[in-house]
Amino acid sequence: MTGPEFESTLAYAADLTREDVTALETFLNTQLGRIYEVVGDTGETSFAMQSLLILVSDSAGFLRALLRLEQPDSWQRAAIVREWQRLRSTAHPFNHCEGFNHVRWWSQVRHYDAIDERAEQKRTIRFAGEAVLDEGPGPTE
Repeated sequence: MTGPEFESTLAYAADLTREDVTALETFLNTQLGRIYEVVGDTGETSFAMQSLLILVSDSAGFLRALLRLEQPDSWQRAAIVREWQRLRSTAHPFNHCEGFNHVRWWSQVRHYDAIDERAEQKRTIRFAGEAVLDEGPGPTE
């Protein structure tokens, strides 16, 4: 059984679907479109709104293209995380609006999958250990 009430919170970018991207893009276009109607078609704010709408569309299109890859390279996995986070953070101020999917969009996605998360943790631990070694012995009492 799948449906909105049974969706799990996104933990990793590997769990994203093109439908997730399309739903978030649609939500953003709806919210930004409402603002654009108030702003009107002239002035700097209007140009800024047009640019934001274009960026959302480009980011969502790029993300959907990346999600078509069966075995994305590491840079592509990083781009998937970054682009999803970009769209999600753009939508986040509208989290009180109807249509915001709290279950799917609320939590930040920081890693492509559990393997990437563990690799990042290992790099962090290794870096922290190297930093301690670089400092040399601490003061003695």
